[in-house]
Amino acid sequence: MSTATGTEKEKPYLLEILVISGVILLLSFGSYARNRVWNSQVDLQLDCVKKSPGKARPYTNLSFSYINAGIYDRAIETARKAIQLDAKAAYAYYNLSIAYQKIEEFDKAIAMGKKALEIDPEMYMGHHSLAGIYFENHRYEEAAEEYRAFLKIYPYFPNAHHLLGVVYAGQRRFAQAIAEFEKEIAIDPYHVLAHLNLGQIYWYEFHNRQKALYHLRTALMLDPFLPERNQIRGLVRTIEGTA
Repeated sequence: MSTATGTEKEKPYLLEILVISGVILLLSFGSYARNRVWNSQVDLQLDCVKKSPGKARPYTNLSFSYINAGIYDRAIETARKAIQLDAKAAYAYYNLSIAYQKIEEFDKAIAMGKKALEIDPEMYMGHHSLAGIYFENHRYEEAAEEYRAFLKIYPYFPNAHHLLGVVYAGQRRFAQAIAEFEKEIAIDPYHVLAHLNLGQIYWYEFHNRQKALYHLRTALMLDPFLPERNQIRGLVRTIEGTA
């Protein structure tokens, strides 16, 4: 990473924020509060299974409810039952992939995700899911490939642009990272982490004072409770002092 104006202690914050922003989005995407709502959903799907025990779909839905409730062993068991009933149940394999990811059995998660897409190539969310698994394992090129496949179908999905930008930053492909974060902001101008990442990349990697200040100030304005706000304000003052 190239050197730039500012203390050596400030610069590592760039990749720290990038990684944190990626993890936040990965955890938030498709995750929900584990509360009575999901307990009732599990009960509802259990009732559906009782009424149609010979069909794969109720078991697939029940598996997904277990995932959302954080009961991953039951999710795996139920998804496997769906597959026993229908070996072509793509969403059952997709559920298995998510469940295995949650318990950090990543090889199985990848295998099940690929199987789901093999059965149903139009289940495009599978690309997003696989990309997240690869990202967690620092397999950045494979993650980038999956995010690009997803964005071909859903080009206005800001979450995917952000995560692809994080992947490119992890590969030190900062120009491409900027392009993705800028696309994200074009879709969602109020995404704080995108502005924060752009501000730091523009400063530390390209020494672009004007753009760095714009994005860092925007991030501070959009979120008054931004973590490490004082550190970010300190960076802004450092950049302002370079004029």
